[in-house]
Amino acid sequence: GTSVAVRERSGEDAVTVNVALVRDVVEHELASVRDVVGSRVDTYLVRKQRAARIRVAVRRGGDAVSVLDAVDRAVAVLDRTLGREVPVLVHLTGGTRSALAKSTRVH
Repeated sequence: GTSVAVRERSGEDAVTVNVALVRDVVEHELASVRDVVGSRVDTYLVRKQRAARIRVAVRRGGDAVSVLDAVDRAVAVLDRTLGREVPVLVHLTGGTRSALAKSTRVH
């Protein structure tokens, strides 16, 4: 279902990572960022591969570029936690420069 962020199989073994883990890591890493009002994480399929979509609400008047940098750091922590890169789409809303701060990392 859509609650699965990562699913890998190796022979008869399989590893599944729930989207709740992704959400917890992202929320933890963004908790101290002043310009972040909130975040949501869900998953979807891109070319038959699961990807995480991270939506971050930026405080009105906040610096969307610095928020995007914080999200990049959160994704790096997520990648280290999981031991692999997870395909990610980041969508920022609000802030003063959000239209310029959208970023996609889909492999």
